[in-house]
Amino acid sequence: MLLEEKNPELVRAIAITHAAFRIGVYVGIALSVSLTTWIIVANRVPFLEPFDRERNLIATTVIALFALIPIMRYMSAPRSLLASGLVAWTILSFVYRLLCLHFPGLYNVRTPAQVLMLGALFYLIAATVAWMIALVWRVRQSQPPHSHANR
Repeated sequence: MLLEEKNPELVRAIAITHAAFRIGVYVGIALSVSLTTWIIVANRVPFLEPFDRERNLIATTVIALFALIPIMRYMSAPRSLLASGLVAWTILSFVYRLLCLHFPGLYNVRTPAQVLMLGALFYLIAATVAWMIALVWRVRQSQPPHSHANR
């Protein structure tokens, strides 16, 4: 007997987990490319130095937008949101560690462990808020509508 015939719920849960992991990998790669580009441009393109504030603002915005992808995709599934976000941020933290080897001054800004913890905290808070919203929504949906005729 096939697994799908035994428990379709399990198959669906596994598929969702794989999708969350896959999206986390894609987002992690996008975050890593953005961060690497930002650091290389900041350190190796001297004619952009007068525009350092704008460069940093653009890079931070791009990274923030990529970091929001798991939240927007899995707002109704907090477990998948957390898994996807942690996978993405772990990849980013690993790439940050590699960048620290090539750019030693980067370690003085943030350590790779600090980067990992900032991302983990961000996604933990997002997953908690998503869980609370889903809980409130379920409670509101389970209550019968109020009748105004009895007043």
